[in-house]
Amino acid sequence: PSSVVWSVWIVLCLVVCAVRAMAHADRLAERGGEPVGTIVLTIAAIPIEVASVCALMLGEGGSDTAARDSMFAVIMLILNGLVGGCMLFGSWKRGEQRFNADSASAYLPLVIALGTITLVLPRFCDSTIGGYMSDPMELCIAAGSIVVYGAFLWMQVSRYRGYFAAPDAGGASMTHHQGKVHVPSALALLFTALTVVVVCAEAMAGRVQPLLGAAGLPPAIGGVLVAAMVLFPEGMAALRASARGDMQRSINVLLGSAGATIGLTVPAVLVVRAITGEDPELGLEAPYIVLLSLTFLVSSLHLMRGKVNAIQWMASAKALLVGTAGAEFSIRASTLGEALTPDNITAQPETTVGCAKILPLRIGAATVFVQRARRKLFESARPMIEVITEEVTGARLVSLHTDMSTRNGERMLVITLDRSLDELFRP
Repeated sequence: PSSVVWSVWIVLCLVVCAVRAMAHADRLAERGGEPVGTIVLTIAAIPIEVASVCALMLGEGGSDTAARDSMFAVIMLILNGLVGGCMLFGSWKRGEQRFNADSASAYLPLVIALGTITLVLPRFCDSTIGGYMSDPMELCIAAGSIVVYGAFLWMQVSRYRGYFAAPDAGGASMTHHQGKVHVPSALALLFTALTVVVVCAEAMAGRVQPLLGAAGLPPAIGGVLVAAMVLFPEGMAALRASARGDMQRSINVLLGSAGATIGLTVPAVLVVRAITGEDPELGLEAPYIVLLSLTFLVSSLHLMRGKVNAIQWMASAKALLVGTAGAEFSIRASTLGEALTPDNITAQPETTVGCAKILPLRIGAATVFVQRARRKLFESARPMIEVITEEVTGARLVSLHTDMSTRNGERMLVITLDRSLDELFRP
């Protein structure tokens, strides 16, 4: 019992010091602005994760899959949980939020490439059995991770710095300073907290797995707990940023943390392996490879638009009309006359006005809704225009856009049909 109490006490000290370290890193990140602040915040988490992984991996009864479990848990928690949570929370608070799609286009290839060569490739190599790696492969992956992540950092702070700034921030993402930050004091406190974390992790070596076994938990839960502890301060920082309308900072913090977790944790763990002789198993098993691949695919789809909209209402017309905080869309089948199914669904923008959270009215063939600012009424007449167009030309309307003339201020309709009018009316 006394050893269990002592182990629990060390774990609590490690968690408290880790949270305080990330709090000081977050203050420095706010002081440094973007993207330097994000780099400081994400790199500061790496010593905590490496120390915690060593506590799970080393000592009697240690787990050789601790590094793999923690990195996999970090990626899944970020891409499947925290990113979506920030989108939902920010949209609930702000309605519409924008972020630079170039930042997601830069982060995701980094995370996918590093995740594939470190968590997937070892499972399919013939040099060793299972998810282990041979010595040459470990050296190659460690060096490759450092080179790829280092090149990404150079790109992030040099000529491509604007990719990681908010679209409307003029080259720098918004920051929210909570009072004046004394940089030397914050650095000293950060270093002190990280030192205590390393000392506690060393004291925990060989104690974590027996605690999990006594609680009836599988060894892989240790990696999930490490990921949750590391991501808690960063996740809170991302949620606070999305609540105040700075979705760009949320994307930078979360995706930057995912990239740093793989790019720096793997080389550090392999260095520990060279010192201690404990061989880590990094290759995922087949079911988890499928989950990782699906996560990468879904993340690539929903992070490429650079915009998050909250759905305000849906209305049934000739097509399903969806009103969001930033635009209005018509949802229909890709082929005329077919029922709407997941295989043939298409979404066409009606307007880019943005609507308030007030149910629209159906008046004849048109749908009338309230503007987001609640100052004007707008009419969605696309169903009526589709009927008229098909009756006159016999062609189906594919897209409809509106524009304003810069000469006389008149509104113009730009209509795209599925067939050429020259072919229809040529004698």
